[in-house]
Amino acid sequence: MPQTGHVLIGADNELIDVDAAFCDIMRSDPDDLRGQSVADLTAPADRQECVRAILTLRQTQRPFTLVKRLIRHDGSLVWVRNTVSITTSDGRARTVVGTIEEVAAPEENDTPAVLLDVAQFLIAERRDREAVCDRTLFSEPGWDAVLAAYVAEAEGRAVDVATLAAMIDHTPSTTGRWINALVQHGVLEIEYRNPKAEAPKAFRLTAGTHRKLETYLSTLRQRHRETVMND
Repeated sequence: MPQTGHVLIGADNELIDVDAAFCDIMRSDPDDLRGQSVADLTAPADRQECVRAILTLRQTQRPFTLVKRLIRHDGSLVWVRNTVSITTSDGRARTVVGTIEEVAAPEENDTPAVLLDVAQFLIAERRDREAVCDRTLFSEPGWDAVLAAYVAEAEGRAVDVATLAAMIDHTPSTTGRWINALVQHGVLEIEYRNPKAEAPKAFRLTAGTHRKLETYLSTLRQRHRETVMND
């Protein structure tokens, strides 16, 4: 059954307290959630809207409701409806209070699952080109890395250099250089959720790139549908 949990959010948009139901939704222990940034727990495509909504709440004190995706510790995504308000006590920084209700994924033409199918089709199509001629003639490691990172995130998998290298069939050294370039250009960002310093760095698409890529995938799908309908 869908659950409804509650959280308290501090002045720096970090979780300062959570209840048992929210822990169940996130499949995590309270100590693993307290101190986490709301932005880091929000799916990249929904992050900017969420941060903007909380900022507006602090400025206007007007509650809001937002449907978005949260990232669990294992990398899987869960759709939730957030009903968020703020305390009105004077003096110290006001506390944001959130009611988090687990909901079904919205019924849309371009659901995350549909866009994932499009991204996987593009990856398969790029592999199929190797039957025509040597893959080095069409080599685009940067684009391969972007598509692979999107697919991995949608499937709930963390992406480090070794994982991405295997997904795009390039050496770890080549993949590492492309990752550094994509990070410098704001396409990828480092994922800091793993607290162990010795653990390999994980990467994910930035919120802006994630949004643009989903727009691109949706446009490709729509063009395909229109072409089929016109044939």
